[in-house]
Formats: sequence, C-alpha cells, structure tokens
Amino acid sequence: MVSSEVPTRSPRSPEEELERAMADYLRVSRGGHLYSSEDDHRRAEEAAWDRLVAARALTETAGAAS
Repeated sequence: MVSSEVPTRSPRSPEEELERAMADYLRVSRGGHLYSSEDDHRRAEEAAWDRLVAARALTETAGAAS
C-alpha cells in the first residue's frame, strides 16, 4: 500500500535554519548560469535573500529570548 502522507522533516533550530539559509543563498547567488533566464535567477536570488533575512531575524529573536 502506498502512503499518501507528505513526508515531514524534523524542525531545525534557529541557528541551523540560518546556516541553511546562508548556504542556499550563496548557492543561488553563485549559480546564475544554472537558470533559464536572468529574471529567473533574480527572482530566485530575491527569494533566497528574503529567507536569509527571515532566518536571521528568527535567530536574533531566539537569542534575545534566552
């Protein structure tokens, strides 16, 4: 029988999320040649940057709460 459930990942700590967001942003930023157009690359880079900023804010909030 095939499961129709969507697999979930274990939650990351804010620090792990920030580290992953930084790595993803750098991968997208340096990988412009992998996108079909400059617009696609720009959109991907903007999305990765937004994720990085959000992860940084989450880390700072978590640090202030400690």
